[in-house]
Amino acid sequence: MYVKEEMAVLLFAKSIELFENLCQYEFDYNYYDLHNDYDCESVTLKDDILFINFKQEANGNSLSLIFTDVELKQFEFFNVNDSKTLTIDNVYRGRVEIDGELEECLGEKGYFYLEFYEGQRLEFWAKSVGIKEKK
Repeated sequence: MYVKEEMAVLLFAKSIELFENLCQYEFDYNYYDLHNDYDCESVTLKDDILFINFKQEANGNSLSLIFTDVELKQFEFFNVNDSKTLTIDNVYRGRVEIDGELEECLGEKGYFYLEFYEGQRLEFWAKSVGIKEKK
């Protein structure tokens, strides 16, 4: 299910297929290849909203991958001073072990894994994900 909010197309976490890589994904009839076509310039968490900001080297277009109602569970960032940009490698809704059971949803939230080619990674619960283009 899609919801338009402030020009961003949001996809509810529960509607995303398990283990489907969102780095190469069609949002609102537009195909995005965040791994090959964009460089990650910053990662920001503000007021339970996670922004992963990208810039397309070929034409300078920018966009943000936005997750809402985020509850961060793991955060591993290192060697970021060695590189001006990062390459997103994988982002998907998966499962996590809670009290010995594999869980994929917690209420309306799904569990996400976000990994960069350079080794940095995040794990978090989120209600929805979307793309917001900045032209």
